[in-house]
Amino acid sequence: MKSHIYLFAILISLCGISCKKTQNNTLVVHLLSEPDDMHPTNGASAVRAEINLYTNLSLLRVNYKTGELLPCLVKALPVVSSDALSYSYEIKDNITWDDQSPITANDVAFTTKASKCLYTNNPGLKPYWDNIKDVVVDPANNKKFTVVMKRPYILNTWFWTDFPIIQEGFYDKQQTLAKYSCAQLSDSIFLKLKNDIKQWSDEFNNPKYSTNPLFMSGAGPYKITKWDKGVSITLEKKQNHWSANCQENWYCQANPDKIIFKLNNNNASAMLELKNGLIDVSTMIDYASFTELNKDEVFKKHYTLQLGDTYNYTYVAMNMKPDGKTHKKLFTDVAVRKAMAMLTPYEQINKTLYENHNKRVIGPINPNKIDFNTDLIAVQYNVEKAKELLKQAGWADTDNDQVLDKMIDGEKVKFELNIIFISGSKVWEDLAKQLAESMAKANIYAMLNPLDYNGFFGAVTSHQFDMSIGAWQSSAPPEDFSQLWHSASWANNGLNFTGFGTSQSDALIDSINTCMNEPKRIALSKRFQKMVYDEQPYIFMFTQTRRVIVNKRWDNLEVYTEYPGVLLNTLKLKE
Repeated sequence: MKSHIYLFAILISLCGISCKKTQNNTLVVHLLSEPDDMHPTNGASAVRAEINLYTNLSLLRVNYKTGELLPCLVKALPVVSSDALSYSYEIKDNITWDDQSPITANDVAFTTKASKCLYTNNPGLKPYWDNIKDVVVDPANNKKFTVVMKRPYILNTWFWTDFPIIQEGFYDKQQTLAKYSCAQLSDSIFLKLKNDIKQWSDEFNNPKYSTNPLFMSGAGPYKITKWDKGVSITLEKKQNHWSANCQENWYCQANPDKIIFKLNNNNASAMLELKNGLIDVSTMIDYASFTELNKDEVFKKHYTLQLGDTYNYTYVAMNMKPDGKTHKKLFTDVAVRKAMAMLTPYEQINKTLYENHNKRVIGPINPNKIDFNTDLIAVQYNVEKAKELLKQAGWADTDNDQVLDKMIDGEKVKFELNIIFISGSKVWEDLAKQLAESMAKANIYAMLNPLDYNGFFGAVTSHQFDMSIGAWQSSAPPEDFSQLWHSASWANNGLNFTGFGTSQSDALIDSINTCMNEPKRIALSKRFQKMVYDEQPYIFMFTQTRRVIVNKRWDNLEVYTEYPGVLLNTLKLKE
């Protein structure tokens, strides 16, 4: 089998870019990893969010050029009550689902109830929906509705940009949820008495809605027509879709007939495919490959290469609340966490893995955002200071086996840990190796444990890890720290992986989220960043630079700071 692979590679290399003679209107996009799933409410990966931009629509979208809110399924931005608790909208006329039934306010109410229902398998996203008290549909006009909130919140409008509106008639044909209120669907005691809700949720959580294109329905101009696991995901432009009448808005455009997301997590292979014109768009090639391609004058005749800022940041999370059995209490002491940050060779990592393109991140917010706390000082690599902190925390090599140890809860514990990360990313694998090598200088033994996406996500949300490498997407809107840092998001197996949080930090997050005065909110945000900085639950790494590569046969390229950086549906095939 290997000989066939090698032969194929040789043929490709001999062929060169000129082999791609066809100018069909199919856009091939480089993908490093598959989405966790494409369920309408239950997925969490960035790739899923990107695909949803084209297959689904939300009440509101982001204007990628200005960073402002943009009406999408609704006619205008909401009319807001004086107490900032009621937001009134009206669905646009003449917009329909794929079965030609109209999109109505009932679909908005259903989306809300489905997402808030305790039986729905979306624990990491539940905090975002918690503030919605009710969605009230106008009895005289099912295009009009009011979203009633529990409290003022900085993202009461921005919230809707992240969640697609889903079709009640497709996902709840019996209108089960319509019989119940949002409050009832969030009441665990009430739910125990309602078998019909449990039956609905069992069906709704069925994996077929996550992976089978036949069980996917969205309002966007594209639909998923094929998902070849481990190979590609194909989107096809819908015919006679209502979005053709709103081409002035980016979310309605569908210029390529097909968008094929092609999985390739091998940088050498991906670079070869780019050189031979087999990939049209990549924002995921590693930094070294990007630099090499940018020096290739022949390649640059056929491709545009551009670097762009992002709102992302990479991190290394430490488990602050392990069970003490499967995972030992290695990082419960802040002095140890600070030592781990000092054992991280930031400059070496930035140079060897990122070609010095990345910028340091100091706390839980990207430095491109307006409320970034510039008073915080980046932790510097210092092995000797790290050793001193570890000594102060009681760690020593008492048996001369070159590994630190300590008595914890009556047990002698060695400072041995696993670093987990998503498999397939050579950059993260190399990052983990460099971390492990540096920790060894302080007599800490770290083992590398790559996992597929589902395995990784399951481990971190169930707190079954020692140390994990990851990255967070952010965006232009004000930052809500709840999902990543509120203690409730740890207790309910959400995205607070580390266990950070106290009543004081939770109260500060709540204050930030309800502060409608921008200068005051920024001051509170800076206070919270300092609180996280002092506790060091993460080793804060870098904000990434996006590496954009686009075949010049495609026109209309614009690069944005907002994820995903390039809007694929707006690219046009050159005449």
